[in-house]
Amino acid sequence: ISDALSSAIRAVCLRAFKLTGCKGWGRLDLILDKQDRIWILELNTIPGMTETSLVPKAAKAEGVEFDQLVYEIVWLSVSQ
Repeated sequence: ISDALSSAIRAVCLRAFKLTGCKGWGRLDLILDKQDRIWILELNTIPGMTETSLVPKAAKAEGVEFDQLVYEIVWLSVSQ
C-alpha cells in the first residue's frame, strides 16, 4: 500500500483506539474495500502475544523485536 494510505490507516486506528477510551496497547483488525476505504472490524484490547500472533508479527515487520515489544507494552501500561 502507499505511504499515504498507511498513514491514513494509522490515523484511523489511533482515533478509534482513543475514542473508545482504550489506553496502553491493543490491536485493530480492519479491511480495505476496492476504493481503499478503511473499515474497522474489531478492536482487541488483549491481543495474543505468541509466536503466531499478529501483534509480534506486525512489530517485527516494523523492525521491533519481541523483547523490545514487551518492554514497550509494559512501559505504556505503567506510564498511563
